[in-house]
Amino acid sequence: MRKNLILILIIIMGTILIGCWSRRELDTIAIISAMGIDKSEEEGKLSVAFQIIKPSELQGAIPSGAGSASSKGVWVLTSTGYTIIDAARNATMQSDRKLFFSQNKIVVIGEELAREGITPLIDFLNRDPEPRRTSWLLIAKGKAHDIISAKHEQVNIPAEAIENMIKSSSATSMAVQVNINEFLKNLASPTSDPIACRIEMIQDHQNKNQKMRLTGASVFRKDKLVGFLDEHETRGLNWILGKVVSGIILVKSPKDENEDVALEIIRASSKIIPEISDDQIKITIEIKEEGNLAEQLPDIDLTNTKMFKELEQRKAQVIKNEVQSVLEKAQKEWGADIFGFGDAVHRKYPKEWKTLQTKWRDVFPTINVEIKVDARLRDTGLSSAPVKGR
Repeated sequence: MRKNLILILIIIMGTILIGCWSRRELDTIAIISAMGIDKSEEEGKLSVAFQIIKPSELQGAIPSGAGSASSKGVWVLTSTGYTIIDAARNATMQSDRKLFFSQNKIVVIGEELAREGITPLIDFLNRDPEPRRTSWLLIAKGKAHDIISAKHEQVNIPAEAIENMIKSSSATSMAVQVNINEFLKNLASPTSDPIACRIEMIQDHQNKNQKMRLTGASVFRKDKLVGFLDEHETRGLNWILGKVVSGIILVKSPKDENEDVALEIIRASSKIIPEISDDQIKITIEIKEEGNLAEQLPDIDLTNTKMFKELEQRKAQVIKNEVQSVLEKAQKEWGADIFGFGDAVHRKYPKEWKTLQTKWRDVFPTINVEIKVDARLRDTGLSSAPVKGR
């Protein structure tokens, strides 16, 4: 027993010493919360914007994300270099502290740079032990620097606002949630192509300034950005991938084509079913969705069985249109398999896949895809009757 106790004490002391050995004092490091990467005006160089948390804001900002929006809790340091690590080292000539990447949550890459290929950019994030591979990856419609430098009305650490927007995007299912690790996984696939979240600065006409907004998805062919999906096309992608969690579907009222009815998505699922017949590949996408009647016109009752059936048919058509729109772009315009069709064929037809794998990018655009949607309405909400006007 005594020998075991001594052994346990040795292990504990060793753990403590190892932990202290790599410890860094807060007043010696610059904690990065987000970084944005753009092409530099200097040939061959990158311009990297580091969103650095101010120590004076650290205590109140990190645990809760709260704070006065008027007090800017970050300092944006911009540095140039031939690589990210080169830019980070050059940044020490502007900062009295070494950049610290372990708390970084957001990586934004500018559109122009992403179209040239981002493998060299994320090599540092994958290779170096300090950056998190769970950091969210976003592609800016425009300059990444504009996103990193933007303020947010609710929090004084903008990186936290972006992270919260990504996590809460499941309420609409009109964005994608992709981190560095997931992007690298799809990039390593010989057939599937990666996606990332799309973010941009939009004009806020009420306050006459610009604000950050997630505006869909970014589509890659291998490591090069080839185009963007808008919000509804992105939801079409999520329908196929089985990642629709919630949201609102607007359909025209069966009793008044000039008015909309809001239908809430409660749950959804999907299946990708490949078939090979006479050397022809067919993909069937089966989508099941259940929802509620969320909002309707005053004085019009849409809750009877006939109206419910009509609303279900219209809802199914909206879902089908969203899926069809993203299929059209991915197959005909970009030739990018962002749906995992190749993986589905590989799983079901491993023998045939040996031949298909080498020519999948030529085969993918020619695949016939059938969309089947089963959309149901289950409830009318708290009220079963419309609000009566005067």
